[in-house]
Amino acid sequence: MPVAPWWEEFGSAASDDADGAAPAPAGPPPAAAPAADPLEVRRTPRRRPRDLLALQVSAAVLAVALLGLLGALAVRGGPAASAGAVGTPASSVPSSAPASPAAPPATDDTAALQELEVLRARGLAEHPPAGQWAAQLAAKSIGTTDPAQVATNGSHTFYAGDILAQSRAIAAGPAGADVFVLRSDDYGKGSIDARGNPYWTTLAAGPFASAADVRTWCDSVFGGVPAATRGNVCLPRQLLPVG
Repeated sequence: MPVAPWWEEFGSAASDDADGAAPAPAGPPPAAAPAADPLEVRRTPRRRPRDLLALQVSAAVLAVALLGLLGALAVRGGPAASAGAVGTPASSVPSSAPASPAAPPATDDTAALQELEVLRARGLAEHPPAGQWAAQLAAKSIGTTDPAQVATNGSHTFYAGDILAQSRAIAAGPAGADVFVLRSDDYGKGSIDARGNPYWTTLAAGPFASAADVRTWCDSVFGGVPAATRGNVCLPRQLLPVG
């Protein structure tokens, strides 16, 4: 009797088991998972006190910084913003009245005039007009304009300070200690200018015997000045008593 192949026997045995054997009993059912506790589902992890403190500090710092920024913006743009909100331009009137301008400094002419009076008194005491000759080196009334000379103020108009400065410069020059000051109404006819002001005259005493002596002296001392204009810086003057 022929022997069947192994796979046929395997198939036949498998069929017999499937047909005649009782089904294996089912294993016990898996245990049901425990129901979730509703309280556990809703419960959220609690933050630690340190974390809460850090959050509170951060919030406070941010709040302070924000308030400071808003305050600065309000200070800078407050008036302009307010003016724009009501539709009117910001006022151009300053918040405080400007300081009144300082009073101009006291002019030096007052002190210069006082010093000229001192020099005049000395000149009258040392060289009283009695008909003697002198060299006139300068003669300026207050407000005189001399196109040929420049005052210390930078213009051609001489005031008391300029007259005093010119007299001092002459006394420091070659005329030396012979220089003295008189007023034009101290001798002769008492000349005055068109405004009624006397001339402050700077003179050199000499001694001179005549007008010619004065001119010779002028040519010697002021030889560097052109002859055409030398008469503006040195000329003879006879000091007669007033009358």
